[in-house]
Amino acid sequence: MGASSKPLPQPSRLSLPFWEGARRSEIRAQRCRAGGHIEHPPRPLCTACWNDDLEWVSCGLEGEVYSYTVCHWATMPEFKGDTPYIIAIVELGDGVRLTSNVIDCAPDEISVGLKVKAVFEPVSDAVTLIKFRPASQR
Repeated sequence: MGASSKPLPQPSRLSLPFWEGARRSEIRAQRCRAGGHIEHPPRPLCTACWNDDLEWVSCGLEGEVYSYTVCHWATMPEFKGDTPYIIAIVELGDGVRLTSNVIDCAPDEISVGLKVKAVFEPVSDAVTLIKFRPASQR
């Protein structure tokens, strides 16, 4: 796997279990052991009850587009060749929302409520990006 010319997430001690899951083709989030609240992005405390007893759990790999935008103008030069591209908030079945790209989808085909499934793109030894494509595609 070659080095990416694009800026990449920098896994931290707190987010490392999320990125390790992505390398294994799974989406992980924290769950509060006291109240069951699912937490994403990772935090040191549950935002529902302030409990610090959080565990990492696997989430589903399918969801739907909650919100989106089509980027026609790259805000960073490294993304200029990718325009237009879709940035979406995807809501998974368990309520976890991830901000990511929807790929293999024409900008005029994206819509709120579109069913999507996760795909995993290894970009470095430490980072596998989670992206989504329409669920109707194989």
